[in-house]
Amino acid sequence: MFPWAGVVVLDVEYESYAEAVSGQWLAHVSELIAWNHGILHFVQALGSPLLQNHGLRLLRTSHAVLEQLESPSSQAANHEFATEARFLQVAGAGGLTPWEVLEAGAGAEALRLLPQVEFTGRPSYGRAFDLLAQHVGDDVASELCYLFAFLSFITADPCDTFLRLVEAASGDSGPWRRMRAADILEQLGFGEEFESYLDLVSVGEPVGTPYVVDPMREAMQRLGRSQLLETLARPAAHLNELAEDDLRSLLPPVIVYPSSTGGLVHHLNGVAREDGGDFASNALAEVGIFGAACGLAVSPLGTYCHHVQCPTHPTGLCSHWYNPPTSERGHADCPFPGVFAHWAAREPTSV
Repeated sequence: MFPWAGVVVLDVEYESYAEAVSGQWLAHVSELIAWNHGILHFVQALGSPLLQNHGLRLLRTSHAVLEQLESPSSQAANHEFATEARFLQVAGAGGLTPWEVLEAGAGAEALRLLPQVEFTGRPSYGRAFDLLAQHVGDDVASELCYLFAFLSFITADPCDTFLRLVEAASGDSGPWRRMRAADILEQLGFGEEFESYLDLVSVGEPVGTPYVVDPMREAMQRLGRSQLLETLARPAAHLNELAEDDLRSLLPPVIVYPSSTGGLVHHLNGVAREDGGDFASNALAEVGIFGAACGLAVSPLGTYCHHVQCPTHPTGLCSHWYNPPTSERGHADCPFPGVFAHWAAREPTSV
């Protein structure tokens, strides 16, 4: 998942997803849960100044790895990128990591987004969810976990904020379940900070990458600030009630699926759907650059691509290239070497 680039890559065949949304969802519950989980990570990025800033740093440092390849400053660029790439995995208060808080929220809410269906067994979405459930019970934890993750990522220390919210809810969870998100923000003292964030997004300030800022601005224009806030805080209560165009303004601009017939399907939403393809091409290029930076600065990566005769294939630098040419076109038509060369000023095979 690459929320900062507006891209989510799902291990769900497009045909299965199409059957599910056409009404056969009971036969594809696991696929719908995976889809919900993926889109919710993008919704989390929309609603978090912290994630917006992290995404912008991730994009800039991945560019720097390629731009400074084999230069005297390459080691510093690699270190800065690797540090940023680990940002969500660094343990904070209570030993929790920011990623565990995000995953707990997305995991719990992904199930709540399904039509009413009975599940047996105790839910668990990781340590953050289990910690909340110990204080308020499983059912209330399922209801509050996404909201608490949303609130936590408005602040600069999400793990500490999450633990404080858990403590606050352990006495009486009722107000947290009943109050509007706007009122909760005001009571917590987060309201002014979130409004300032929305102000910056509305005028196009680079608080994050354009792949999140632009969709956020469109969603704000479509829904209005009040409805947008409530939807970002409690997606399961609102997403399914939105008109299609309003809903698609909140979905990842580019969702990538494997197809049962071979190759990949790019499903476009919001701004990516409206601009004729440039947004999607640029977003996929950013993910490709990120993958190349991972291979250069963190660890070598393999690639899923079936063009095994391609000279770039053995390098693994195209591990995150989700826009490969068809078998009929052949590897010579792949845009990745050109994208890499644009930033690195050299072909990937020369590295």
